[in-house]
Amino acid sequence: MDEFLQHWQDVNTALAPGALTLSGAYARANLVTDRAAVDAAVTEVQTRLNVEQTARGERDVRRASVRPRFAQFRAAINAQLPGSRYQRAIPRTPPFTASPGKWRDALDDMSSLWTTVNTNSPPVSGFTPPLLLAGAYTLILFTGESNLLKSSFVALASAEQVAQLSREQRDAVFAPVYQRLKQYRQAVLASFPSTSPFVSSLPKLTAARGHTPAPVNASATWDVALGKARVTYTASTDPNLDQYELRACFGDRWKADESVVIDNNPPGALQFLTDEGLVAPGSRVFYKVFVVLTTSNERGSNTVSVTRP
Repeated sequence: MDEFLQHWQDVNTALAPGALTLSGAYARANLVTDRAAVDAAVTEVQTRLNVEQTARGERDVRRASVRPRFAQFRAAINAQLPGSRYQRAIPRTPPFTASPGKWRDALDDMSSLWTTVNTNSPPVSGFTPPLLLAGAYTLILFTGESNLLKSSFVALASAEQVAQLSREQRDAVFAPVYQRLKQYRQAVLASFPSTSPFVSSLPKLTAARGHTPAPVNASATWDVALGKARVTYTASTDPNLDQYELRACFGDRWKADESVVIDNNPPGALQFLTDEGLVAPGSRVFYKVFVVLTTSNERGSNTVSVTRP
């Protein structure tokens, strides 16, 4: 849009005292206003994505904190209440990536059993409640952590919904502006001969004509020493190579419309190092490496992912 605005200004100068207008008396000043609206919508999307990523990180930190307590709880009952009626009721440790519903069920199951154990009625011989885990960890502390984790699931779901809405609103704001940019190109072609510099310098809306590059093959691992994901990829042999882009998705799978560019490399570089989104053990991020040409044509690699151990 910035390129179109500058081009339109140059055209108006050439047509002075007249000016180029589109259908419905749409003038350059209208594009200035629309550009501000699009800019605000794009900024809002980035703001909401930041909130979503923060909420996802908070959820992962809390899952990583409370999850070891399930194994400790099992060990404590087996050690202090062997052969008791409580052993059959010990809840299983939920997978780190289990759904919020399964996590809530596991948390409630453990809280309920722990409450019953602390009540210890009828009493189990040789056991004096309350049951404590490593570090004098009590049921009250577990309840507090459980409630925080549950609230983090709610916060993330809300942040995801708001982020999706902001993306849709951005697209809705931009769609009519895109049509105006297309109209502007046609208006210039209609107003100047094909040899005019105003025609040859028309801003483009799509990648230049050319080929789609071949994709590179990517792989990813967790670098224990650096505490980062290491994404490596084969070299592109395309003569029009401009750069490599590392794009990431922080949800539960790769979604093109939710991916974000988190890094870029010049030709010759064959790896990325990043810890973005990998905030706690169990955090998982999906990646693709894109080959971007000087013509703006691009193509993504296979999808890879890294889970922080």
